[in-house]
Amino acid sequence: MDSVSPAGRRVARQLEASFASEMLQAARPQKRQGLFDGGVGAGAFDSFMDHALGDAMAARGGLGLAPAIERIISGRATRPEAAR
Repeated sequence: MDSVSPAGRRVARQLEASFASEMLQAARPQKRQGLFDGGVGAGAFDSFMDHALGDAMAARGGLGLAPAIERIISGRATRPEAAR
């Protein structure tokens, strides 16, 4: 397998973290009730939590997307038609 540059590896991890963040956001219930409603403005920080959890998931290799993205990056970087 071709090696991936540090920049390519970083981009793959960032993409995986962003994907995980979006999945977490989509999975959150839109309406909270009872003790878990959080009060006024509770949703203001949800995106920060999603981002932090997405980063943590990617750092631990949680979804396994980064290695697949790295393979794609390394394959495209070595093919002559990739320069087009």
